[in-house]
Amino acid sequence: MMEMLTMVQVALERLDLAKFRGCTFDAVVIGGGITGASVLLDLASRGLSAILVEKDDFASGTSSKSTKLVHGGLRYLQNYQFGVTLESVRERDLLSRLAPHMVWNLPFVIPLYADQPFRNLRIKIGLWIYDLMAGLGNPHAHKRMSVAEVLKACPGVRQERLIGGLVYGDCRTDDSRHTLEVLKAACAAGGIALNYARVSGYHYENGRVCGVDVVDSLGGSNADVVRLNARTVINATGVWSQQTTELSGGQSSTVVVPAKGVHLTVSRERLPLDCAMILPSPHDKRFCFAVPWYHSVIIGTTDTKYDGDLENLRAEPSEQQYCLDAANAMFPELKLTLADVTGAFAGLRPLVRPRNAPELTAELARSHHLEEAADGLIVIAGGKLTTARVMARDTVDLVCKVMRRSSPEREFAQCQTDRIMLGGWNLTDDVTSKVKKFREAAFWTNLKDWTGAYLPTVYGAATAHVLRLVIDDQSLGQLISPEHPYILAQVVYAVRAEAARTIEDVLSRRIRLTITDRQAALESAEPVSHVMAAELGWTEAERLAELEKFTRDQSHDG
Repeated sequence: MMEMLTMVQVALERLDLAKFRGCTFDAVVIGGGITGASVLLDLASRGLSAILVEKDDFASGTSSKSTKLVHGGLRYLQNYQFGVTLESVRERDLLSRLAPHMVWNLPFVIPLYADQPFRNLRIKIGLWIYDLMAGLGNPHAHKRMSVAEVLKACPGVRQERLIGGLVYGDCRTDDSRHTLEVLKAACAAGGIALNYARVSGYHYENGRVCGVDVVDSLGGSNADVVRLNARTVINATGVWSQQTTELSGGQSSTVVVPAKGVHLTVSRERLPLDCAMILPSPHDKRFCFAVPWYHSVIIGTTDTKYDGDLENLRAEPSEQQYCLDAANAMFPELKLTLADVTGAFAGLRPLVRPRNAPELTAELARSHHLEEAADGLIVIAGGKLTTARVMARDTVDLVCKVMRRSSPEREFAQCQTDRIMLGGWNLTDDVTSKVKKFREAAFWTNLKDWTGAYLPTVYGAATAHVLRLVIDDQSLGQLISPEHPYILAQVVYAVRAEAARTIEDVLSRRIRLTITDRQAALESAEPVSHVMAAELGWTEAERLAELEKFTRDQSHDG
């Protein structure tokens, strides 16, 4: 058992920005969401020297505020986006093999009603197309359900004129942790990733971008400017891509249209679902998802054009009510209210449209857009979590094409990322067996069963290092909150191996407590702040200031 706790650590180290002053890289990647992380992994795994800079925390934007699905996108078929759906289905199946500990199979149940024959037919046709896209041997193929099976799977579902249902499969994940695992794999391959490193401007040579100026976002107004030289610069900042491009005075051929998506969570006690569901909205022709996720159920999302401040986003009560209304329509006796909401979050999806085209967000394609601007800046935008690996592959192919112009003799490798496991696993690992051993090790470390079951689902092979922390210091086995499986060792690991620098980094993106139980997160902030203060060398005044900031920010977001 103990040999499992001495595995090589794949860490996302906290590095000093100044260390890289004047260094030259094959590529600088701007943006630390899933797209930028995937680009960094592709670059590093092909042997290119690359550094990623993110102005806030990794995955602090859209990549921590999705519906948590790795899916083909059944609804995209409604808008005839067959290419996006086919690509997404293939990537879903690949990701479930590359990250088996955190991309979990999830059944989706669709109740069928006698008074909706055309809807029923449309859904059946869509699922047959969905199955065909997944190919032979598809473990997610849809099946019919009897009325009794629907009622058992979805307690309290509307029974009036219910004639049965359909069940099909997709996958779910933890979006921010998925992004962190991609970044860890990139660093293991030789990449460098820095959070809280903001690009303040570009550097030019002969009219082309050849580097960026970067400052420490947490360094205050007197933070030094650090120049990073680069053969190529990649803008992978999602909804911020236009702002990032305009730093150079350039303009893209497309416009990024931010589509606001609001989600909320309720407890499993209030909505006891073990399967996901599609919830038609009683207000319009759209629908929401209900997705069981950790100890809660996520309900969402809205899909509306957003033209406000990208840095000042919140889930408004009216938007939360829209999601609740969809759930209450499907479960008439549920009667969910805003008082039942345990967490809420709002994110912006970066949808891409040509300039002068209509801006209806629900009709814009979820495909990605890649271009090289006139000044050499490479811009990648659009897409979604499921297809981020493909977006990165296409981006790095373009990087290699650009670099061949000045170095025609240089050889470039093909994409490797369809063979790189996430979570520190090897392709030959028996992941199921190793997860079982981790759970046994957690038991012998005196951790509660639910903690032992939870840890491997987010840390993969790195569970060994979290358990080692507890062995070395039993106090780190204490629960952060008595109602949740999270332990103090995760806080230490988040700082030492996942570059966490604030309480929000830990409780919002390393541990997802602000989403699933915001009140518990607020109550847990005090003990978390003490552990972080010891790790980061905060003074008591700095600890209290950080605690106050976290409390204030969470109150605003609520």
